[in-house]
Amino acid sequence: MRQICYREAMARAIVVTGGAGGIGSFICRGLAADGLQVIIADFATEAARSLTEEIRKSGAAATAVHVDVGDKASVERMMREILDNYQQIEFLINGAGVMSRIPVQDLPEEEWDRVLRINLKGTFLCSQALGRHMVQKKAGRIINIASGRGVAGQARAAHYAASKAGVIAFTKSLAMELAPYNVTVNAIAPGPTDTPMSRAGSTEEEWKKREAVPPLMGGLTQKDEIVGLIRYLLSEPARYLTGQTFLLRTPT
Repeated sequence: MRQICYREAMARAIVVTGGAGGIGSFICRGLAADGLQVIIADFATEAARSLTEEIRKSGAAATAVHVDVGDKASVERMMREILDNYQQIEFLINGAGVMSRIPVQDLPEEEWDRVLRINLKGTFLCSQALGRHMVQKKAGRIINIASGRGVAGQARAAHYAASKAGVIAFTKSLAMELAPYNVTVNAIAPGPTDTPMSRAGSTEEEWKKREAVPPLMGGLTQKDEIVGLIRYLLSEPARYLTGQTFLLRTPT
C-alpha cells in the first residue's frame, strides 16, 4: 500500500476550505511556501483571489475556488472544478467556520442553524466529496479544524461549541470508515487564536488579558503551531496516525 510522504507531495495539491480566513490564510501561506499547490476554497471570493495573487507573487502556487461549504451542490461544483485541473487530491483541510457570541436564551434558531451548517455540515460535505476521490485512489489525509471549545464548551457560544464537538466526533467516526482505504482523518483543536473571529465579542481589555497569559500556561495559540502540526500530519511518520484530536491548549 502506497504511503504519502510530505516531501514527495510538494507538486501535489491541497484543498483548504475557509482558506481566505484568519487561520486558513496563514495555513495557505505556510503550505504554499513549502511547495504545495494550495487550492483556496472560500465563500469570500475576493479575499480568496487576493490571497492567491499574494502567494503567486511570492513564487508559490495557488488557485482560488468559490464554494459554499454548507451547500451540497456548491461543494460538488467545487470538486468538479478542482478535478478538471488536478488529477489527484490527497490532502484536505476543513477550515471553514463561523462564530458568534449569543447566550442560549437569546440565540435565534436561524443563527444556530447557520453555525452548524457551515462548521459541521460543511466539514461533512467536503469530507464526503473529496473522501470519495481519496477512496478511489486509496490515498489521502483529511485534517479538520475543531476547537478547544468543542471539548470544554463555551458560555455565550453554545452553538459554536456544539458544532466543534460534532467535528471531533465526526473525525473519529470517519477515520474508522476510511482506514481500510489508506486515508487518515485527524482534527486540530486550537485555543483562542489572534484572528478577527476570535476577537469578535471581546473587549480590548479582555483581549489584552489573554495576550498576557504565557503560551505554556494556556495563552493564545500561535498560528505557526497550527501550521507546524499540519506539516507533521502530512508527513511520512504520521502515516498511521488517525482518529486523533490534537488540543493545542488545555481548555478552561
